[in-house]
Amino acid sequence: SGVRAGANCSLLPVDLTERGASATRHPWEVQRFEAYRRVLDDHGALGARRVLDVGAGDGWFSDMLAAALPGDATTVCWDVNYDDNDLEPARPGQLRTRDRPDGGHDLVLVLDVLEHIADADAFVDESLRPITATGVPVLVAVPAYPALFGAHDRALGHHRRYGRRRLLDQVAPWIDVVEHGSLFTSLVPIRAAAVAIERARPPESAAHGIGGWTHGPALTTVVGTVLAVDARIGRAAARAGHPLPGLSHWAVGSGR
Repeated sequence: SGVRAGANCSLLPVDLTERGASATRHPWEVQRFEAYRRVLDDHGALGARRVLDVGAGDGWFSDMLAAALPGDATTVCWDVNYDDNDLEPARPGQLRTRDRPDGGHDLVLVLDVLEHIADADAFVDESLRPITATGVPVLVAVPAYPALFGAHDRALGHHRRYGRRRLLDQVAPWIDVVEHGSLFTSLVPIRAAAVAIERARPPESAAHGIGGWTHGPALTTVVGTVLAVDARIGRAAARAGHPLPGLSHWAVGSGR
């Protein structure tokens, strides 16, 4: 796809600050990828040959997804926070850009992006709708529950966390949602406890994101297994039409 500067692309954020020194991805991130890959597969979106990853950061998600796509698939990673070194593609078939791409994609990913944008409604209407053709699959995810907003969110530049209805209302002018749900029910009480402790005794500083994972293989396996089971239960509930609480809300649909 061609690339051009677009209105409001200065609104686009990304959690590049979350990159840690460890090369090992956090089990949360790994299982998040697996959960969303299954959602895309179930909705027939893995035949895409031109993928747009909005707010792509280091591109890890779309790089992992490439193995499930056709061999000639290409990915545009769009992130206004890229510096000149970040613009170097990490693999063949990848383009990194700071400028809003043109349309022509057949899969759009907007994962943990909207919460960074002060006027997310305008971003959806003015930046995402024009580059998403009718019928193109779209997957959107955001952090869940305004009551869980805390120092972690402020450190990452989040403007909000989302209730399910707010997410669906925000994307309604842009995509027809065919399924929505939540991810990681088991982490909600942990997050709630952390926010309660923080409010009782505010921390001097907040960690920037999940960073790297430095624990051993035994703990990694245990945490990964728990989160994998959690994600599958949450997906089953969503498919049954009874979404569970979760640390993230997601919606899949197609461009209007």
